[in-house]
Amino acid sequence: MIEIATKEGWREHVDTVYERPAPITLKDLRALSFGDRALYNQARARYSQAGAFVRTPQFQVFQNAVRDRVMLNTYRRVGKLGLILSGEPGQGKTTSLVEVGRAHERRRRDTGHPAAGPGKIPVVYVAVPAQCSAKALMHEFARFLGIPVLGRMTYGNLLDAVANALRRCATELVLIDDVHHLDLKYRQNIEASDMLKQLSERCGGTFVYAGIAVEGTGLLDGERGGQIGKRFEVHVAVPFPLNTADEKARWGDLLLAMESSLCLVEQRPGSILPAALSLHSLTGGEIGLLKDLLQFAALRAMEDETETLDLSEFERELRRRQAAAAMYAKPRRSRTPVGSA
Repeated sequence: MIEIATKEGWREHVDTVYERPAPITLKDLRALSFGDRALYNQARARYSQAGAFVRTPQFQVFQNAVRDRVMLNTYRRVGKLGLILSGEPGQGKTTSLVEVGRAHERRRRDTGHPAAGPGKIPVVYVAVPAQCSAKALMHEFARFLGIPVLGRMTYGNLLDAVANALRRCATELVLIDDVHHLDLKYRQNIEASDMLKQLSERCGGTFVYAGIAVEGTGLLDGERGGQIGKRFEVHVAVPFPLNTADEKARWGDLLLAMESSLCLVEQRPGSILPAALSLHSLTGGEIGLLKDLLQFAALRAMEDETETLDLSEFERELRRRQAAAAMYAKPRRSRTPVGSA
Protein backbone atom coordinates (compact mmCIF):
# COMPACT_ATOMS: atom_id res chain seq x y z
CA MET A 1 0.00 0.00 0.00
CA ILE A 2 1.33 3.44 -0.97
CA GLU A 3 1.35 6.11 1.78
CA ILE A 4 0.66 9.34 -0.09
CA ALA A 5 1.04 11.63 2.95
CA THR A 6 4.82 11.82 2.47
CA LYS A 7 6.70 13.21 -0.51
CA GLU A 8 8.27 9.80 -1.21
CA GLY A 9 4.90 8.04 -1.10
CA TRP A 10 3.24 10.72 -3.19
CA ARG A 11 6.01 10.51 -5.79
CA GLU A 12 5.58 6.72 -5.93
CA HIS A 13 1.83 7.17 -6.41
CA VAL A 14 2.38 9.63 -9.27
CA ASP A 15 5.01 7.36 -10.86
CA THR A 16 2.90 4.20 -10.66
CA VAL A 17 0.83 3.38 -13.73
CA TYR A 18 -1.30 0.24 -13.81
CA GLU A 19 -1.71 -0.77 -17.44
CA ARG A 20 -4.85 -2.46 -18.69
CA PRO A 21 -4.13 -6.21 -19.08
CA ALA A 22 -4.01 -7.41 -22.69
CA PRO A 23 -7.40 -8.81 -23.77
CA ILE A 24 -7.59 -12.56 -24.37
CA THR A 25 -10.31 -15.00 -25.38
CA LEU A 26 -12.15 -17.24 -22.95
CA LYS A 27 -10.50 -20.25 -24.57
CA ASP A 28 -7.02 -18.77 -24.01
CA LEU A 29 -7.93 -17.80 -20.45
CA ARG A 30 -8.99 -21.35 -19.61
CA ALA A 31 -5.79 -22.68 -21.17
CA LEU A 32 -3.63 -20.70 -18.73
CA SER A 33 -1.99 -22.51 -15.85
CA PHE A 34 -3.44 -21.98 -12.39
CA GLY A 35 -0.63 -19.58 -11.47
CA ASP A 36 -0.79 -17.58 -14.72
CA ARG A 37 -4.54 -17.25 -14.45
CA ALA A 38 -4.26 -16.03 -10.87
CA LEU A 39 -1.75 -13.39 -12.01
CA TYR A 40 -4.02 -12.32 -14.86
CA ASN A 41 -6.99 -11.99 -12.51
CA GLN A 42 -4.86 -10.02 -10.07
CA ALA A 43 -3.78 -7.65 -12.85
CA ARG A 44 -7.41 -7.12 -13.88
CA ALA A 45 -8.53 -6.41 -10.31
CA ARG A 46 -5.60 -4.03 -9.78
CA TYR A 47 -6.34 -2.13 -12.98
CA SER A 48 -10.05 -1.87 -12.16
CA GLN A 49 -9.40 -0.71 -8.60
CA ALA A 50 -6.34 1.52 -8.99
CA GLY A 51 -5.56 1.98 -12.67
CA ALA A 52 -8.82 3.01 -14.29
CA PHE A 53 -10.21 6.41 -13.33
CA VAL A 54 -13.61 7.46 -14.66
CA ARG A 55 -13.68 11.18 -15.46
CA THR A 56 -17.27 12.13 -14.72
CA PRO A 57 -18.72 15.52 -15.75
CA GLN A 58 -18.51 16.63 -12.09
CA PHE A 59 -14.83 15.74 -11.99
CA GLN A 60 -14.08 17.56 -15.23
CA VAL A 61 -15.65 20.77 -13.89
CA PHE A 62 -13.66 20.42 -10.64
CA GLN A 63 -10.38 19.73 -12.45
CA ASN A 64 -10.85 22.72 -14.76
CA ALA A 65 -11.56 24.96 -11.77
CA VAL A 66 -8.33 23.81 -10.07
CA ARG A 67 -6.32 24.41 -13.24
CA ASP A 68 -7.71 27.95 -13.62
CA ARG A 69 -6.88 28.90 -10.03
CA VAL A 70 -3.36 27.53 -10.24
CA MET A 71 -2.86 29.77 -13.28
CA LEU A 72 -4.32 32.89 -11.64
CA ASN A 73 -2.58 32.42 -8.28
CA THR A 74 0.81 32.35 -10.02
CA TYR A 75 0.47 36.13 -10.46
CA ARG A 76 -1.24 36.98 -7.14
CA ARG A 77 0.62 38.20 -4.09
CA VAL A 78 -2.36 38.32 -1.69
CA GLY A 79 -5.92 36.99 -1.65
CA LYS A 80 -5.08 33.59 -3.15
CA LEU A 81 -8.04 31.75 -4.66
CA GLY A 82 -8.90 28.23 -3.58
CA LEU A 83 -11.46 25.45 -3.90
CA ILE A 84 -13.51 23.31 -1.54
CA LEU A 85 -14.85 19.90 -2.58
CA SER A 86 -17.69 18.96 -0.24
CA GLY A 87 -20.17 16.10 -0.13
CA GLU A 88 -21.45 13.10 1.79
CA PRO A 89 -19.35 9.91 2.17
CA GLY A 90 -19.15 7.72 -0.92
CA GLN A 91 -19.11 10.53 -3.49
CA GLY A 92 -15.46 10.08 -4.48
CA LYS A 93 -14.09 13.27 -2.90
CA THR A 94 -10.70 11.91 -1.85
CA THR A 95 -10.34 10.00 -5.12
CA SER A 96 -11.07 13.17 -7.08
CA LEU A 97 -8.72 15.27 -4.93
CA VAL A 98 -5.84 12.83 -5.34
CA GLU A 99 -6.44 12.37 -9.07
CA VAL A 100 -6.43 16.14 -9.65
CA GLY A 101 -3.06 16.38 -7.90
CA ARG A 102 -1.63 13.36 -9.72
CA ALA A 103 -2.76 14.63 -13.13
CA HIS A 104 -1.33 18.09 -12.40
CA GLU A 105 2.08 16.73 -11.44
CA ARG A 106 2.26 14.36 -14.42
CA ARG A 107 1.33 17.24 -16.72
CA ARG A 108 4.12 19.37 -15.26
CA ARG A 109 6.60 16.55 -15.79
CA ASP A 110 5.45 15.88 -19.35
CA THR A 111 5.85 19.53 -20.34
CA GLY A 112 9.20 20.00 -18.59
CA HIS A 113 7.77 22.70 -16.32
CA PRO A 114 10.25 24.16 -13.77
CA ALA A 115 7.88 23.19 -10.91
CA ALA A 116 8.64 19.52 -11.67
CA GLY A 117 12.42 19.97 -11.87
CA PRO A 118 15.03 18.47 -9.54
CA GLY A 119 14.35 19.24 -5.88
CA LYS A 120 10.87 20.58 -6.61
CA ILE A 121 7.56 19.36 -5.15
CA PRO A 122 4.69 20.60 -7.34
CA VAL A 123 1.96 18.94 -5.23
CA VAL A 124 1.61 18.45 -1.46
CA TYR A 125 -1.06 16.21 0.11
CA VAL A 126 -2.04 16.44 3.79
CA ALA A 127 -4.94 14.78 5.64
CA VAL A 128 -6.29 16.68 8.67
CA PRO A 129 -6.27 14.52 11.84
CA ALA A 130 -9.37 14.55 14.06
CA GLN A 131 -9.48 17.33 16.70
CA CYS A 132 -6.41 18.88 15.13
CA SER A 133 -4.50 21.81 16.63
CA ALA A 134 -2.59 24.27 14.48
CA LYS A 135 0.75 22.80 15.61
CA ALA A 136 -0.39 19.22 14.99
CA LEU A 137 -1.51 20.14 11.47
CA MET A 138 1.84 21.84 10.89
CA HIS A 139 3.49 18.55 11.89
CA GLU A 140 1.57 16.84 9.06
CA PHE A 141 3.01 19.33 6.57
CA ALA A 142 6.49 18.79 8.00
CA ARG A 143 6.04 15.00 7.74
CA PHE A 144 5.12 15.24 4.05
CA LEU A 145 8.00 17.57 3.25
CA GLY A 146 10.52 15.61 5.32
CA ILE A 147 11.32 18.57 7.60
CA PRO A 148 12.85 17.43 10.92
CA VAL A 149 10.77 18.66 13.86
CA LEU A 150 12.72 19.44 17.02
CA GLY A 151 11.10 19.44 20.45
CA ARG A 152 11.99 23.09 21.09
CA MET A 153 10.39 24.33 17.85
CA THR A 154 7.50 26.74 18.43
CA TYR A 155 4.44 27.13 16.23
CA GLY A 156 6.08 30.15 14.61
CA ASN A 157 9.26 28.19 13.89
CA LEU A 158 7.24 25.42 12.27
CA LEU A 159 5.21 27.86 10.20
CA ASP A 160 8.39 29.54 8.94
CA ALA A 161 10.00 26.19 8.11
CA VAL A 162 6.98 24.85 6.21
CA ALA A 163 6.28 28.10 4.33
CA ASN A 164 9.93 28.43 3.31
CA ALA A 165 10.02 24.80 2.16
CA LEU A 166 6.87 25.23 0.04
CA ARG A 167 8.37 28.30 -1.62
CA ARG A 168 11.76 26.65 -2.24
CA CYS A 169 10.09 23.55 -3.67
CA ALA A 170 7.88 25.66 -5.99
CA THR A 171 4.75 23.92 -4.70
CA GLU A 172 1.78 24.88 -6.85
CA LEU A 173 -0.99 22.74 -5.41
CA VAL A 174 -1.67 22.05 -1.71
CA LEU A 175 -4.32 19.36 -1.18
CA ILE A 176 -5.97 19.33 2.27
CA ASP A 177 -8.13 16.23 2.80
CA ASP A 178 -10.61 15.49 5.64
CA VAL A 179 -11.07 19.22 6.25
CA HIS A 180 -14.38 18.45 8.03
CA HIS A 181 -12.18 17.63 11.04
CA LEU A 182 -11.67 21.39 11.37
CA ASP A 183 -15.07 21.79 13.02
CA LEU A 184 -14.92 25.36 14.32
CA LYS A 185 -16.95 24.58 17.44
CA TYR A 186 -13.55 23.76 18.96
CA ARG A 187 -10.98 26.45 19.70
CA GLN A 188 -7.98 24.41 18.55
CA ASN A 189 -9.64 23.83 15.19
CA ILE A 190 -10.13 27.59 14.76
CA GLU A 191 -6.40 28.03 15.26
CA ALA A 192 -5.68 25.32 12.68
CA SER A 193 -8.01 27.01 10.20
CA ASP A 194 -6.25 30.33 10.76
CA MET A 195 -2.90 28.61 10.23
CA LEU A 196 -4.00 27.38 6.78
CA LYS A 197 -4.92 30.94 5.82
CA GLN A 198 -1.53 32.22 7.01
CA LEU A 199 0.27 29.46 5.15
CA SER A 200 -1.63 30.11 1.94
CA GLU A 201 -0.62 33.78 2.01
CA ARG A 202 3.05 32.95 2.64
CA CYS A 203 3.56 30.45 -0.17
CA GLY A 204 2.63 30.43 -3.83
CA GLY A 205 0.45 27.32 -3.84
CA THR A 206 -3.25 26.98 -4.58
CA PHE A 207 -5.07 25.37 -1.62
CA VAL A 208 -7.80 22.82 -2.33
CA TYR A 209 -9.88 21.43 0.56
CA ALA A 210 -12.00 18.27 0.55
CA GLY A 211 -14.27 16.99 3.29
CA ILE A 212 -17.66 15.72 4.39
CA ALA A 213 -20.43 18.35 4.42
CA VAL A 214 -17.91 21.16 4.84
CA GLU A 215 -20.72 23.73 4.78
CA GLY A 216 -21.83 22.49 8.23
CA THR A 217 -18.45 22.72 9.99
CA GLY A 218 -18.49 26.50 10.46
CA LEU A 219 -15.53 26.87 8.12
CA LEU A 220 -17.59 29.20 5.92
CA ASP A 221 -19.42 31.02 8.72
CA GLY A 222 -18.73 34.30 10.52
CA GLU A 223 -15.90 36.72 9.85
CA ARG A 224 -13.32 33.98 9.23
CA GLY A 225 -15.70 32.03 7.02
CA GLY A 226 -16.58 35.16 5.09
CA GLN A 227 -12.99 35.53 3.92
CA ILE A 228 -12.81 31.88 2.90
CA GLY A 229 -16.21 32.05 1.22
CA LYS A 230 -15.12 34.96 -0.97
CA ARG A 231 -11.90 33.32 -2.11
CA PHE A 232 -12.79 29.63 -2.15
CA GLU A 233 -15.31 28.26 -4.62
CA VAL A 234 -17.36 25.37 -3.22
CA HIS A 235 -17.99 22.32 -5.40
CA VAL A 236 -20.49 19.81 -4.01
CA ALA A 237 -20.11 16.16 -5.03
CA VAL A 238 -23.61 14.69 -5.31
CA PRO A 239 -25.05 11.31 -6.38
CA PHE A 240 -25.99 10.91 -10.04
CA PRO A 241 -29.66 11.89 -10.49
CA LEU A 242 -31.88 9.96 -12.88
CA ASN A 243 -34.77 12.27 -13.75
CA THR A 244 -34.13 13.79 -17.18
CA ALA A 245 -32.97 12.25 -20.45
CA ASP A 246 -29.57 13.94 -20.08
CA GLU A 247 -29.13 12.58 -16.54
CA LYS A 248 -30.02 9.07 -17.71
CA ALA A 249 -27.48 9.41 -20.54
CA ARG A 250 -24.76 10.47 -18.10
CA TRP A 251 -25.58 7.52 -15.83
CA GLY A 252 -25.38 5.22 -18.85
CA ASP A 253 -21.99 6.68 -19.81
CA LEU A 254 -20.73 6.04 -16.27
CA LEU A 255 -21.92 2.42 -16.40
CA LEU A 256 -20.21 1.87 -19.77
CA ALA A 257 -16.92 3.25 -18.43
CA MET A 258 -17.17 1.11 -15.29
CA GLU A 259 -18.07 -1.95 -17.36
CA SER A 260 -15.01 -1.47 -19.56
CA SER A 261 -12.69 -1.09 -16.55
CA LEU A 262 -13.66 -4.56 -15.23
CA CYS A 263 -11.85 -6.29 -18.15
CA LEU A 264 -14.20 -9.30 -18.16
CA VAL A 265 -13.44 -11.56 -21.13
CA GLU A 266 -17.05 -12.37 -22.09
CA GLN A 267 -18.64 -9.02 -21.16
CA ARG A 268 -20.01 -7.47 -24.35
CA PRO A 269 -19.80 -3.64 -24.32
CA GLY A 270 -23.16 -2.17 -23.38
CA SER A 271 -24.64 -5.37 -21.95
CA ILE A 272 -24.69 -3.69 -18.52
CA LEU A 273 -27.25 -1.08 -19.63
CA PRO A 274 -30.41 -3.20 -19.06
CA ALA A 275 -29.50 -3.13 -15.35
CA ALA A 276 -29.18 0.68 -15.26
CA LEU A 277 -32.32 1.26 -13.18
CA SER A 278 -31.58 -1.58 -10.76
CA LEU A 279 -28.01 -0.37 -10.24
CA HIS A 280 -29.22 3.16 -9.59
CA SER A 281 -31.76 1.91 -7.06
CA LEU A 282 -29.13 -0.22 -5.31
CA THR A 283 -26.54 2.56 -5.09
CA GLY A 284 -28.64 5.72 -4.97
CA GLY A 285 -26.45 7.03 -7.78
CA GLU A 286 -23.33 7.06 -5.57
CA ILE A 287 -20.19 6.38 -7.59
CA GLY A 288 -18.34 4.76 -4.67
CA LEU A 289 -21.12 2.23 -4.00
CA LEU A 290 -21.47 1.52 -7.72
CA LYS A 291 -17.76 0.84 -8.10
CA ASP A 292 -17.72 -1.55 -5.13
CA LEU A 293 -20.86 -3.38 -6.30
CA LEU A 294 -19.52 -3.94 -9.82
CA GLN A 295 -16.04 -4.94 -8.70
CA PHE A 296 -17.39 -7.61 -6.34
CA ALA A 297 -19.63 -8.89 -9.12
CA ALA A 298 -16.65 -8.97 -11.49
CA LEU A 299 -14.56 -10.97 -9.00
CA ARG A 300 -17.36 -13.54 -8.74
CA ALA A 301 -17.53 -13.74 -12.54
CA MET A 302 -13.79 -14.45 -12.65
CA GLU A 303 -14.03 -17.10 -9.94
CA ASP A 304 -16.95 -19.00 -11.50
CA GLU A 305 -15.42 -18.63 -15.00
CA THR A 306 -18.52 -17.05 -16.54
CA GLU A 307 -16.50 -13.86 -17.24
CA THR A 308 -19.63 -11.74 -17.54
CA LEU A 309 -21.75 -9.78 -15.08
CA ASP A 310 -24.83 -11.62 -13.83
CA LEU A 311 -27.49 -8.91 -14.19
CA SER A 312 -30.09 -11.12 -12.49
CA GLU A 313 -27.94 -10.91 -9.35
CA PHE A 314 -28.62 -7.16 -9.17
CA GLU A 315 -32.35 -7.72 -9.66
CA ARG A 316 -32.44 -10.32 -6.89
CA GLU A 317 -30.57 -8.05 -4.50
CA LEU A 318 -32.91 -5.17 -5.28
CA ARG A 319 -36.00 -7.31 -4.64
CA ARG A 320 -34.48 -8.58 -1.39
CA ARG A 321 -33.89 -5.02 -0.17
CA GLN A 322 -37.36 -3.91 -1.22
CA ALA A 323 -38.93 -6.86 0.60
CA ALA A 324 -36.92 -6.12 3.74
CA ALA A 325 -37.90 -2.44 3.61
CA ALA A 326 -41.58 -3.35 3.18
CA MET A 327 -41.44 -5.77 6.11
CA TYR A 328 -39.94 -3.19 8.46
CA ALA A 329 -42.37 -0.53 7.26
CA LYS A 330 -45.41 -2.74 7.93
CA PRO A 331 -47.11 -1.74 11.26
CA ARG A 332 -47.09 -4.48 13.87
CA ARG A 333 -50.36 -5.52 15.43
CA SER A 334 -50.52 -4.98 19.17
CA ARG A 335 -51.23 -8.02 21.33
CA THR A 336 -53.77 -8.01 24.15
CA PRO A 337 -52.06 -8.94 27.44
CA VAL A 338 -53.06 -12.35 28.85
CA GLY A 339 -55.68 -12.04 31.57
CA SER A 340 -56.97 -8.61 30.54
CA ALA A 341 -60.67 -7.97 30.34
